[in-house]
Amino acid sequence: MPTSPEPIEPGRTYGGETATDRLARQRRQFLDAGLTLFGSIGYRATTVRLLCKQAGLIDRYFYKNFSDTEELLAAIYTESMDQIQAEVMAALAAALPSGDTEQIVTAGLDTFFKAFENARVARVCWLEVLGVSPRIDALYTRRIEQFTELLISVAQRLLPRWPASSDEAHYIAMALIGGVTQSAAHWLLSGYRAPRKVLVTANALLLRSTMGALG
Repeated sequence: MPTSPEPIEPGRTYGGETATDRLARQRRQFLDAGLTLFGSIGYRATTVRLLCKQAGLIDRYFYKNFSDTEELLAAIYTESMDQIQAEVMAALAAALPSGDTEQIVTAGLDTFFKAFENARVARVCWLEVLGVSPRIDALYTRRIEQFTELLISVAQRLLPRWPASSDEAHYIAMALIGGVTQSAAHWLLSGYRAPRKVLVTANALLLRSTMGALG
């Protein structure tokens, strides 16, 4: 088991590092260790002992940061998806002023699939979070809803005369997001056999065709 310095009095600075900084560093080490292990051997095969070994810390520090491995999984999933969503939104914001549907859709999809070329991130986000618990299921569902709302907002901007009711729009967008996410999961499971460009082109055709039908 990894060794550690003697417990430090809360609030004291040790080696130029405050208690707050230490806690943040330890949390980061466990987040990185969790992504490595969950994204390789899998969430269910990962124990606190393995996480501590990977992080180079003792279990006392794990439990100072997380109540259990499920909380760590939730934190890794949330951090990964927050970053991906921010990157996709930035790509869309840069492309939207052009008003070119093909350019906008391609920019968003290319950014999305590029993020999932990291196999560990892809495995955690599309495979390891499935069926863990009602709490993780709810977290996953909320994220899909966020991407659904993002797609609706982009589509409504490109189609000022949006013909679908709010309920129809919601389910159309959710079906499209489901197609994109299933493509990402299959891409991972196939060992990234197809180039990213193929995934982008195929899904762009799906999205543009739907918007064309609505427009």
